Amino acid sequence: MSGFLGYHSEWNLGSPGGWDYQRTNQEISRVVWKRINAARPTGVDLDFEHSTLYPVLSFVEMLLDVHRSREGSNPGLIAVVAEEETLADVTENINLARRLDSVDGITGILAAPHEFELQNGTLCHHGRPQEYR
Repeated sequence: MSGFLGYHSEWNLGSPGGWDYQRTNQEISRVVWKRINAARPTGVDLDFEHSTLYPVLSFVEMLLDVHRSREGSNPGLIAVVAEEETLADVTENINLARRLDSVDGITGILAAPHEFELQNGTLCHHGRPQEYR
């Protein structure tokens, strides 16, 4: 298709959950692109699963690599930390915590900064050490 200049997406990677925001954007865009092509075929096949447009997978792998380099194969907690008032309704933060929680040996949670404390040199969440599972 001549004149096709590309695809716009919003990169919102300034917060932990922002890495999932792009994935959510891709799902919305897939539906929109399908409707556009149903109304007027463009002849352009877009790959909405391309890793460049799906950064949350690499971000999760990076977090897991850091955990494993520090803790080996021991289970642990990876927290998505966000402002308390956003915990219940910021979808990308909720999705990132769920994605982390789906990893074997990892407990993924969404928490506010004040929910953490040091006990005897160990980071704890509500009194529990970081090794959850």
